[in-house]
Amino acid sequence: MQLQQLKYFSVLCEKGSFGKAADSLRISQQGLSMAISRLEDELSCQLFRRTSKGVSLTSDGEFLKQRASHILNELDEIQNYFEKRDNVKNVIRVAGCEGVLSEFAAALINEFENSNPSYSVHIREFKDVLVEGKVSADNAELGLGLEPINENQFECHRVFQQPMALLMRRDDPLASYERIPVEMLKSRPVIMVDEMFKSSTNFIDECRRMNVIIEPKFRVGEIAAVHRLVRQGEGVGLTVASVSDSLGMPDMVYRYFIGDNFNWNVDIFKKRSSVLSKGARLFFEYVKSSTAFKVKPL
Repeated sequence: MQLQQLKYFSVLCEKGSFGKAADSLRISQQGLSMAISRLEDELSCQLFRRTSKGVSLTSDGEFLKQRASHILNELDEIQNYFEKRDNVKNVIRVAGCEGVLSEFAAALINEFENSNPSYSVHIREFKDVLVEGKVSADNAELGLGLEPINENQFECHRVFQQPMALLMRRDDPLASYERIPVEMLKSRPVIMVDEMFKSSTNFIDECRRMNVIIEPKFRVGEIAAVHRLVRQGEGVGLTVASVSDSLGMPDMVYRYFIGDNFNWNVDIFKKRSSVLSKGARLFFEYVKSSTAFKVKPL
């Protein structure tokens, strides 16, 4: 039995289907299915009941779920111990939401390290909803997370904003619009990332404030899966322009929404109760002053 098999098993338990779990793990459904089958063969048991609607745990699966969770938590504690120990080596630990490195943080880190050669910034990316917890648990001194962030617990400063966009096939009638009114989505199948990403929750909440109820047809574990499903003609998708541009799909286009509140807003933050190390304090102030709340233009 390998740790990777336990991680795959744990994610499948959480997601409830091979499709959602494979998207979250960024592997193929076939690869995930083979890994679970090998695990079942090794243990000589059936861990999941497989149906057309997804999977459910057997009694053996329930037993393994509890033990796997304990093992993976122990592994996280070991990793966190050695990561914290690295702080004495002038390593600055930052937890970031997925996408911050590619959007703006990598360049900032390089600039900071060139100006402060005695420090090294290590950033690990997590699903949006996990970033605050990593900082709260002292697994990282600083966070680069998507709004909203609990301002009672954290000192936050907005450092980046990018408008959200609607992705569609080039032959879609909505492609003729310069900007999309969200009311038009009520009659369309909408694809977006799942609840682990604040962007989709923020979008649904903002639409609700405009008295527009959005019920997504598909919720997936990564934004690349949104693009694949839109390309397959399954609907229109919620995205950001930079991802669409980087994927470079000529048969796809995106349009921004009418309204000022459909944005991907990123803050740098720290615990209000924490006293930052010298390096983390330098980086915190550097990011605040360097970005000065940069807005990616429409």
